Amino acid sequence: MASSLRCRSDARQIRVERVVLNALANERSMKVQAPFGFVTGCHAGDKFMVQATLASMRHYCPEVPICLVVDGSFDVSDLESEYGLIVLRVSELPSQQMRNLVGGNPRAKHAARWEGPFEFYVWLDSDAIVWGDFTPHVRTDVDFQIFWSDISIPADATEIPPWLPHFYFDPKKLRNFDPEFDWRGNAYFSAGVFACKRDVIPFEKWIEAELWGKEMPGLFGDFSDQPLLNYFVHSMTQRGEIKSTMSNLQHIWVQDGKGELMKDCTGAGWHFPTAIRRPRVAHFCGRKPLLSDPKAYSRPFTVARLEHHRRRRSHLGAWQAIMNEEAGILVGKMKGRFRRYATALVKG
Repeated sequence: MASSLRCRSDARQIRVERVVLNALANERSMKVQAPFGFVTGCHAGDKFMVQATLASMRHYCPEVPICLVVDGSFDVSDLESEYGLIVLRVSELPSQQMRNLVGGNPRAKHAARWEGPFEFYVWLDSDAIVWGDFTPHVRTDVDFQIFWSDISIPADATEIPPWLPHFYFDPKKLRNFDPEFDWRGNAYFSAGVFACKRDVIPFEKWIEAELWGKEMPGLFGDFSDQPLLNYFVHSMTQRGEIKSTMSNLQHIWVQDGKGELMKDCTGAGWHFPTAIRRPRVAHFCGRKPLLSDPKAYSRPFTVARLEHHRRRRSHLGAWQAIMNEEAGILVGKMKGRFRRYATALVKG
């Protein structure tokens, strides 16, 4: 009986949330300021990383405007003045429902798609850097560009690979909401790097799929925005609602190896290379590119961090700034471990 009451309560809540969708169209505010730009974002904890992302953008593509999505109330005026940023704060989004959805989680990046200043933009997570000027290869003639070039599952596959429900979605459960969607023959990609048109996936459509996940637990993998982004890009492409394309414009060292990046860095010391063999985005997802992590390959990202600090400091001062950042990270980790240990003692 209690379970039945909970189900009816959840259904009523979902219906109420759907009614709210009708009011969203009147809550949009930011105007488009440029046809093309870069967008990245940060919360307070990874501001030290997004500095490197911004430095790489400005170094290799100095004329491209940049928008910074800020999730939190911390100060970014230093970055705003240093890089001439357009700042988009999650807390200032006109829609309360949008703020609730994207605040405090990786969905914050999509504020740029619904409220951003560019008609078409390239998104980079704060653990990614521009590695050479790849903008001639950005396809503004399509709606969405996947920075990946391999089909993940053959078009004639008969079995669902276990990684698909884990990282993305469960095709069997998805049939309850989109029976026509074909999970085969697609390039499943990281949500950390991509290019797209503004509002290519309307907020109303996105929030509707979020409700599917509430209705059916396990439908989407526990990877925040990545499952929904992949579903929408591929399903809307299949239905002819958008045009998408794939391009080999991303290098993930844990998958692609570090040899090519090491060759690029040869002879450049601790500076950006003047010549990049294959311009692209270098994405350091997985193990973060910290000097304090001996298992992480961090040299290109460290170069970008140094580039940021050298704008206001000497080379030695830039290294000192990085050491201070790394020390702060280690202290934060130790405090976190101590809190968890103390909590376990109290509960035990």
